[in-house]
Amino acid sequence: MESAIREKIDTHVLAAQAVLYRTMAEGIFAITSNWARGYSGLRWPNFNVLLPLTPAGLSDDALADSAAFFSQKRVYYTVELIHDRFPDGPDFLDKRGYQPWPPQPAMYLSGSPADVCLTPEVVVEPVTTVPTLTAFCTTLHRVYDFPLADMAKLAPVSHLNHEAVNHYLAFWGDVPVGAGTLVCAEGASSIWNLSTLDGYRQRGVATTLLHRMLVDAEKNDCSPTVLYSTAQAFRLFSKMGFEIFTQRQWFLPPGIDYDDE
Repeated sequence: MESAIREKIDTHVLAAQAVLYRTMAEGIFAITSNWARGYSGLRWPNFNVLLPLTPAGLSDDALADSAAFFSQKRVYYTVELIHDRFPDGPDFLDKRGYQPWPPQPAMYLSGSPADVCLTPEVVVEPVTTVPTLTAFCTTLHRVYDFPLADMAKLAPVSHLNHEAVNHYLAFWGDVPVGAGTLVCAEGASSIWNLSTLDGYRQRGVATTLLHRMLVDAEKNDCSPTVLYSTAQAFRLFSKMGFEIFTQRQWFLPPGIDYDDE
């Protein structure tokens, strides 16, 4: 990866997270020279994060400061590591009793998506009204099994008029069966929460939805596009032309017994 592209991606990721956190009713996203910290108001650990940016941001002092912050907020949280930025970070956290979650490949696409076979039965529409935003939240609720009230906090009505946030629904007939979010900021974009209902997997829903989002990102001059992949989605993203450039990994603080990711 060219250094200019990586710099643009790093700048975008912070800007995108800032947008997503700060548009939540209770959301906070603070950025210092050494770390960024996001608080969502939700109890899910991966929605309350410390993201070290420099070695000073991954230190005992920084960890203690964030532990006190999130304890005062009474929420679970995670430390989010970008592996190539902190190659010794996992060992550092392991020695302090932090519990790792499986790493996720960080992937990027610079330019147009690869030619893929789209599914004509799938119609992809931007979310532009309160009823379609409700359908969007309901679809994510059915996929991730998060409380519907929490999904509404993650996708508030203010997103309908936000220039950086673009939600999408994929329909099979009149039924919403897939959803995803495209965030455009600082001349780049990212894909969040790309998902398909269980009964409609392996039918090209995610492929058709992702392709539409990438085409829109390119039209808006927001390339490259970055996302974090699960093991199940890696083949789809590779087929679309995405390449790995690093890994992201979440770590739970010591003493927290939390099995529901």
